[in-house]
Amino acid sequence: MTFQAKGILSLLLMAGASPLFSHDLYLMPEKFVTQPGKRLRLVFQNGDEFPVGVSSVKADKLRNTKLVSRADTASFEDIVAEAKRTVATVNVPGEGLAILTAQTIPTFIELEPKKFQSYLTHENLTNAIKWREEHGDAAKPGRERYSKYVKSLIQVGKPDGYYRERTGLTIEIVPEADPYSLKPGATLPVQVLFRGKPAVDVAVESAWLEGGKAKMEVFGRTDREGRVRIPVKAFGPHRLHAIVMERCDEPQVADWESFWASLTFEIPKGR
Repeated sequence: MTFQAKGILSLLLMAGASPLFSHDLYLMPEKFVTQPGKRLRLVFQNGDEFPVGVSSVKADKLRNTKLVSRADTASFEDIVAEAKRTVATVNVPGEGLAILTAQTIPTFIELEPKKFQSYLTHENLTNAIKWREEHGDAAKPGRERYSKYVKSLIQVGKPDGYYRERTGLTIEIVPEADPYSLKPGATLPVQVLFRGKPAVDVAVESAWLEGGKAKMEVFGRTDREGRVRIPVKAFGPHRLHAIVMERCDEPQVADWESFWASLTFEIPKGR
């Protein structure tokens, strides 16, 4: 989805229109680089813009909200949905890279044919588009169940290589280099996993800031091993985003099921 198209969609939602598409859900820690023993404030951003969303997610829809690291595991606390975001806190344990995770419960949505087709096109869900065309479903409404899976990497003191750790989320983006060791001009190799296996032919979008303005671009699709290389364009916060969509195994509930993954991290200055 282009930045312009996402911006138009967000404006429609803020104006009170019914949701036409699902939104990216991602975590933005108050600080991506911190020290052991700190209490860290977290913000769930829900929307297609970056680095600020347009709506909150209810606390009772969230699951698996925790920090994991070699040092310890800690649950998120004080999760509160505000007007346009959801906030939480977490206690940061010992040194090393830590991974913040969360997921939502599945949600159902039905879109009229043209809106569903537009959504599939914007999100580069080419396999679903092809299936609908081949099976004569392109003129039918899109009945979809979706869930979201978010990760954020924070650096706590000295690095320890924990960035490669798999969290067991249904879908997740796993970096294969430490983002906190990179600079603009480098490339970040990542692997997208779906149910623990490589997710093949999945578009991966990157969002970052240049001169305070958001930039978004799909840099490629995953190969047979679920891998793709993401160019690092700037210092500061970044968000990666990917979706796997498949036929729903409960046709009485929905025709399609999508699984949304996000990964946030920072390329820090002054190392």
